[in-house]
This record gives sequence, structure tokens and C-alpha cells, in this order.
Amino acid sequence: MVDGSLVQGKVNIYHDEEVVQRVSDIFTKVTDPFIVVFDATAEGKSGRVLIMNKRNIAWVSPEDDPARQERQEGEKPAESRGSLMDRLRSS
Repeated sequence: MVDGSLVQGKVNIYHDEEVVQRVSDIFTKVTDPFIVVFDATAEGKSGRVLIMNKRNIAWVSPEDDPARQERQEGEKPAESRGSLMDRLRSS
């Protein structure tokens, strides 16, 4: 935040107004001046829902996918099934 505080939580990247594929799109493509942060941790309190003005946010950094973090070191990731278009063409 611009005041130096840190908020950690989850945001919904699916938005009705615009196509949002990345966290940065929430700040560049969505015109709503507010963002809702779920399961937020701020000021030592966790599990909160915060409605924040995007003007007050100085930095955003997405976390790694938790499923990737849990994967064992030698374990192979699941094989890709290909793109949706490839799967539709082959059926």
C-alpha cells in the first residue's frame, strides 16, 4: 500500500466487464476503482475481506501456484492435454 502496509490475499481475476487473464489486467483493463481482496491478511489479522481503492496500491506480486509448491521434487507435472482447439479438432 502507499502507506507502507502489506496486504496479502486472493483476488478474483474473472471480471464481467473486461477480459482479465493476469493480475496486472485488473489494474489496467478494469475500470472499477476498487478491488476486493479475499482471505486477506493485514495488520496481523487474517481471513478478512477487504475492499481497496486501487489508487492506494503501490505494488502487486502474484504468488506461485500452491499446487506447484506442494509437488514433490522428483515428481513429473501432469501432461498437458493440449489446447481446447486441438482437442476439439481431434474429436
